[in-house]
Amino acid sequence: MGDYLVEVTCAMWNSERFVKLGSALDFALAGRGLAPFMPEPRVVEQAFEEKLIWSMDRFGELCERELSQEDIDAVLDWNILIPVEFDGSISLSVPSMYGETTTVRSAYRAQEVMRLLAARIGLPPGVPIDPTGLALTTWFDPVPQLDSRWRDDPTIVFYTALFLRAAEYSLRHACAISEA
Repeated sequence: MGDYLVEVTCAMWNSERFVKLGSALDFALAGRGLAPFMPEPRVVEQAFEEKLIWSMDRFGELCERELSQEDIDAVLDWNILIPVEFDGSISLSVPSMYGETTTVRSAYRAQEVMRLLAARIGLPPGVPIDPTGLALTTWFDPVPQLDSRWRDDPTIVFYTALFLRAAEYSLRHACAISEA
């Protein structure tokens, strides 16, 4: 068990679990003058799926030092990340895995913030670019050879890569990323 970030394929988006959420999201997007969201139909051999395997405490501390609260929210305060450009968050009265509401954020904004953070910390070469099927989690466990400043605590590099790759994957494949 544990917490995962997973791709929501077109078939999943149309499943019972996401139908109510999708309808509420489309209504909220229309209120902002945006088109409805539908993941792009495509054949998915292996979907984006990554496990949050370590404590996020050190990553959270880095975010608090390096980012504004607005930037932190763009990266960490969501249940669904979608490839639609909009400001702030969309709060839906649809239960999420962890609460009575679902918070939706833009993958564009998350990618922008995470690219800046990744440039500041320096992602190591070899971090998977388009990870599927736990490729990123597997790459970090066991811990790869990292720069000496990250060797004792790879969690900062792992979570920077994870949230950057989740946003990039959402944009690249026109799909949602969800907590699971």
